[in-house]
Amino acid sequence: MGPWRCLLLLPLLAPALRAQQQQHLMEYVERRLSLLEERIAQWHDQSSRYSTELRDFKNQVLGMLEAAEKEREAMRAEAESAAVRVDRLEREVDYLETQNPAPPCVEVDETLMDKQVATAKQRKNEKYTKLTDCSDTIASVRAMKILKRFGSASGLWTKDAAGSSEKIYVFDGTANDTVYVFPRMREFTLFSATRKAARIKLPYPWVGTGHLVYDGHLYYIRQQGLAFQVIKFNLANKTVVDSSVFPAEEQIPVFGLSPSTYIEVSADEEGLWAIYATKEDEKNMCLAKLDPASLDIEQMWDTPCPRENAEGAFVVCGALHVVYNTRLPSRARVQCVFDVSGTLAPEDASLVYFPKRYGSHASLKYSPQERQIYAWDDGYQIIYRMEMKKKLQV
Repeated sequence: MGPWRCLLLLPLLAPALRAQQQQHLMEYVERRLSLLEERIAQWHDQSSRYSTELRDFKNQVLGMLEAAEKEREAMRAEAESAAVRVDRLEREVDYLETQNPAPPCVEVDETLMDKQVATAKQRKNEKYTKLTDCSDTIASVRAMKILKRFGSASGLWTKDAAGSSEKIYVFDGTANDTVYVFPRMREFTLFSATRKAARIKLPYPWVGTGHLVYDGHLYYIRQQGLAFQVIKFNLANKTVVDSSVFPAEEQIPVFGLSPSTYIEVSADEEGLWAIYATKEDEKNMCLAKLDPASLDIEQMWDTPCPRENAEGAFVVCGALHVVYNTRLPSRARVQCVFDVSGTLAPEDASLVYFPKRYGSHASLKYSPQERQIYAWDDGYQIIYRMEMKKKLQV
């Protein structure tokens, strides 16, 4: 066929070629749409499967949460039941501890008391004959250790001043009848609650912070009307061994900054002492030597130590040390020393300062065996370790 014939056929073949190309394009588009539909169907199937699995997982988790909630409620009920049983047990223990024999009669033979007072007054202000060779006095506060904060602003904590027991005795407040007893310093330091402590319920409430634990006995002060009694309480069998009305008339608070304390019972190397004050000489303190067995007053002294701004006192080697502060708490200091044996003049004693703490001391208990002081300062329990010197060297 000649070239001119091909040229004549081109216009006739062009529509056929275009139709064929369009057919191929439509087939291509249909194949792509078919693939896309398959993928959409596959995605839909997978999405449905994932939704079903998620719903099943959600239901499983909800079931586990419901089971955990039931277990939590059961554990809470068991804990509450255990707490109730523990409280009941503690009450039963307290009840057993307080089931003591009837305390001895606290009525005082007035004739006998008058005789004791007369004997003590005959020896009033006499020079004291020492029982030991102790000749030390406090030179300074060597160290201070703050144990913790426990209880109210006023209180007392101490060890047995004459025994070897590690027990810690805690008197919270200035008017109460329950003593907390911790087995060791560790339990008292580590635990803030009183669950680790035994409780001793006393037959009579105490007043003030002037009490003392000495040789297995608690010597504490009871107020009965205008009179004050020294109660001797056996800590082993929880019984009152003896009691005595303190033979002083018209007593007043012994420390100007501690109005709740009328008698401070103290212990040193010589034994037991009582620090007190009366209206007869309301400016200064008085000191008495106590017989720990009978609670008799062996000897009495008028001291030159004023009550004003006094916050506490203790006895070391037969010498009364009075600690002073100010109405607005400042640094406590031993500013008055009265030696009953006469070997240390007040003007020769060292002026001892305590580190400034939170407020003023509610109690200061000297331990003659450890040569340290257990102090209660605005609810903080503190130990002061003392540096000692011979009296003749001061």
